[in-house]
Amino acid sequence: MLPIPEIPPGLREAAARTTLVPFIGAGASALAGCPGWRNFAEESLRWLVGQGRFSYSQLDQISHLHPRVKLSLARSIATEHKTNIAYTDILHPKPTRESLTGRRLYNALFRLSNIFVTTNYDLWLDERLPAPTPSAVPTRASANVIPTPMNVAYRSEQINPALLSQPNTVIHLHGSVREPATMIMTTSDYINQYAAYNRSSRDPYTENPVLTLLDFLFRHRTVLFIGYGLEELEILEYVLTKGPRGAGDVRHYILQGYFSHEETHVRNIDTYYRNECGIELLPFRRDEKDWEQLLDVIETFADGMPASNPLVQQEMQDMENLLR
Repeated sequence: MLPIPEIPPGLREAAARTTLVPFIGAGASALAGCPGWRNFAEESLRWLVGQGRFSYSQLDQISHLHPRVKLSLARSIATEHKTNIAYTDILHPKPTRESLTGRRLYNALFRLSNIFVTTNYDLWLDERLPAPTPSAVPTRASANVIPTPMNVAYRSEQINPALLSQPNTVIHLHGSVREPATMIMTTSDYINQYAAYNRSSRDPYTENPVLTLLDFLFRHRTVLFIGYGLEELEILEYVLTKGPRGAGDVRHYILQGYFSHEETHVRNIDTYYRNECGIELLPFRRDEKDWEQLLDVIETFADGMPASNPLVQQEMQDMENLLR
């Protein structure tokens, strides 16, 4: 296991054909300074405590509950008291939006691709920030910081496979903090989001646009998962397994960090990903830099297979696939 894994030929080919789509998870946002899933749920409830809508005693009583249950409670309490939780402030506590680590990570991601799919609510992918200067941590007020806006889709009615052919696009599958009502957080939210009702229907009232997009994505693109753990792929496994592939055929890839003593575990996880999902594990060693090693990995990958605009041939192929 190396600090930086080699770029597989299939990944290079996908980048050259402009069919590579990074799928960004919470691990990337956490590295950029956003709270993890558990902390996000906890801070949402603490915000209600600060507003006098909840108490520390009540917070302690539910400390053992799953983050999704806590978020469901937070949303119910906020609705009951007709107040809006400051999710943006929780996801982007100052000065994380200007953090050197976040700027470095997302600048590398934007060099790797210009089309993204994410289950994150935060704004890091919504605009392309200039590369950070190594001498100091720049601020958004700096004269040289001119963000480039992305084409952002986060409502279900906005999501469709054609977005995967539009450069400078980010698709938020679980909604966005831009519009908190769209954020998929509770158990019922997930059930509704991934309900497989008439997924092949062409009727916009019965078709599930999220599943339609995922089906197209995993059939006609090469996906690189970044910032995901094994448990976070549960909702996608059944979509992945429906993609056309032969035994042992790898169509997608996932970056995950491990320590040197986890070699056996890495082999077992790689076997699982390959056999069950058609995903190749790209492990990197965390011994020296822990999760910040991901920064070096993404920058190396971006240098080795930089993004480009969709080829005309690929655009024509996409049109044929959509017509089918």
